[in-house]
Amino acid sequence: MSHSDQSTYAVGDIHGRADLLDPLLQAISDDSGTALPCVVFLGDVVDRGPDSREAMDLVCHALARWPRSRLIRGNHDHWFLQFMTGRGGDAGRFARWLFRTGGDATLRSYGLAGAHDLSEAASRFRNEFPVHLDALMTSASIIVDKDVAYAHAGVDPRRPLHDQDPRDLMMIRQGFLDYEGAISHIVVHGHTPCEQPEVREFRIGIDTGAYATGILTCLALPEEGDTYFIQAVRRHARVTVRRVGLNHSIATGRNATWALTR
Repeated sequence: MSHSDQSTYAVGDIHGRADLLDPLLQAISDDSGTALPCVVFLGDVVDRGPDSREAMDLVCHALARWPRSRLIRGNHDHWFLQFMTGRGGDAGRFARWLFRTGGDATLRSYGLAGAHDLSEAASRFRNEFPVHLDALMTSASIIVDKDVAYAHAGVDPRRPLHDQDPRDLMMIRQGFLDYEGAISHIVVHGHTPCEQPEVREFRIGIDTGAYATGILTCLALPEEGDTYFIQAVRRHARVTVRRVGLNHSIATGRNATWALTR
């Protein structure tokens, strides 16, 4: 995924907040200038927020517009895909996805909440939204670019990057967030919400809980110069976009690595 003429932009957990993703993508386009940006969506595009369908539209449009961009599969994307392809399990698991993890908001956004049963909803999704289905089916579990690894939740530090458990890449917290040893790459991840982006020695967490906080965060990694954040922030009826340096984050850890080799 390495290309010398473009910057990489990692976008944190969207969770149906198309109202934030749209201006953030416009800011990325403006920030990249004449070069095509490489956008890495860290997953959890769907669930919880009100506009999962529109958020997926925006992601798919970005993937087509900026061909080197990629979608990483988050746990919520995985659950949605499993249920929409008939591999989600029993009625109990479906109910948990609907009512405990925000799947009901996703079905409403797709106009599928009125389906008679899961089978009908899944069939309609596959027939009516083939581009979304393809994006989810072809999503990555981890992307490694030079000294940076992108994953939805993080990595198991005890295992090499090429031998990670896919479930860990989507779900890990304990054993990664509290790990204090060295990791072979800087890991850029989402999954665990925090008030501000977390910058640690070997990881940068950029899930700022967009569905609840109204703040969607992107990490910009230019080929030259300092790394920084771009955030879309909703306050009442207005969305603004701001650029924040890594050293302005309130959640910095000891010996935080702020200058990444690109």
